[in-house]
Amino acid sequence: MASVILALFALSAPLALPALASEEVAGLPLHVQRLDARTVRVWVGDYVSTTNVVAFATAKGIVVVDTTGVPKVDRELRRVISRELGRSDFTTLIDTHEHGDHTGGNSVYADAVIVAHERCAAGMRRDPADRERVLAWQAQHVAELEAQAAKHPAGSVEAKKAAEQLTFERLSREVWEANAEPVLPTRTFTDRLTLDMGDTTFELSFVGGMHSASDIAVFVPERGILMTGDTMADRWLTDTPGCLASFAAREGVPHDFPLLLENGRRLLARKAEIRTILPGHWNGELSLAGFEARLKYVEALWEGVGKLAKDGRPLEEALAAFPLDTRFPDLAKSPGFNARNHASTVSEIWATTTGLRNGSTELFNLVDAGAPEEEVRAVVADRGSRTPKYYFLEREMNARGYFFLLQQKRVPEAVRLFRLNAELFPGSWNVWDSLGEGLLASGDVAGAKSAYEKSVQINPENRNGKEALARIEAGPAKGSS
Repeated sequence: MASVILALFALSAPLALPALASEEVAGLPLHVQRLDARTVRVWVGDYVSTTNVVAFATAKGIVVVDTTGVPKVDRELRRVISRELGRSDFTTLIDTHEHGDHTGGNSVYADAVIVAHERCAAGMRRDPADRERVLAWQAQHVAELEAQAAKHPAGSVEAKKAAEQLTFERLSREVWEANAEPVLPTRTFTDRLTLDMGDTTFELSFVGGMHSASDIAVFVPERGILMTGDTMADRWLTDTPGCLASFAAREGVPHDFPLLLENGRRLLARKAEIRTILPGHWNGELSLAGFEARLKYVEALWEGVGKLAKDGRPLEEALAAFPLDTRFPDLAKSPGFNARNHASTVSEIWATTTGLRNGSTELFNLVDAGAPEEEVRAVVADRGSRTPKYYFLEREMNARGYFFLLQQKRVPEAVRLFRLNAELFPGSWNVWDSLGEGLLASGDVAGAKSAYEKSVQINPENRNGKEALARIEAGPAKGSS
């Protein structure tokens, strides 16, 4: 059956939703888009957010950018690419970053040179504990999708969405169950790399730290195409956005903000040559203005937050000085931006400048591991040090306490972390309120009452605390939890 050929979209025009496919790959609709006579974009799915796979015919063979992460699908896509380009000399695969939905199909191109950032390989190696966690989550998710699919009328859009998501989730689960060793990059770089493929050049630039540790942009000037991986998107073309939904610097992910800005500016200096921008997933759309706005966002934070940090101002002041909704109102409504992601980026820039480590994370890890009290006390005592190693955020400590309490149902650990937060921030009514909730869950009614009373004393308008105290006074028979 003939593959679906979509019209080439211009940078200034929005990318239209795909037409229904007439060909399938592994039970999913296949889409093929000709970007020019020697460049083709392929993907699977009408609804599920899958990876853009882009292939270029060059004088030195076919160059492919990214895989779908499912070898069964990528083997078929390799055949489709060969058919569309009329040749089969695959010589190079470029991974835009480490995540499995882009690198999991590397084995299909093991006969080619695989190019990526130097941090990519480390991110591809799976922790056995992560595998068990993902398999457990997938089993639950598959069951949920099966239940959803059964609820929708046959042939409805909702039923088609659920069926497609279910198919892809099962394919992904097969990959995790197989537990194959990842096929790692064979050529890596640090800052920038240019691949000379005879009549076509591929300019690779590190732009990592805002999605993964190994994000790169791939610019092909002869074709006017810029590929940005999963770092950013202006908008979604479907209601299944996938993993492009975060633009943030996160703790534990290595950053190089000056290099990110330098390489971003290099690309913008050549914006007259860029005709098409392709995000990492087919249902994301990115404009040149959107790319530039995100670069200016990082630049503003790097300069502004960095200055506050150098001047010795606390992180709380930096967070207050750069509110997302008023300082960056347009981006506040854009995919990947929310208050939590923004606060994470501000915190990481502040921490990078000061050299301080996140004390909330350190305490969480110690409590999680059941560390001796003296190790915990050493971290808490650092807050009053003249030469501190850590910084502490009240709301982050609180959130980690609720992670123990609500998600992991580990009440003793939650109470321990809430107590530490109350010790670090004794003037906050909210930390005492949270401690009261934790103590009540542990069965310590007297302790909970004392904590709630402290909270209400600090904030007489604390309605939750007042209601909790009323329930405690009423006694177990009248609904105390």
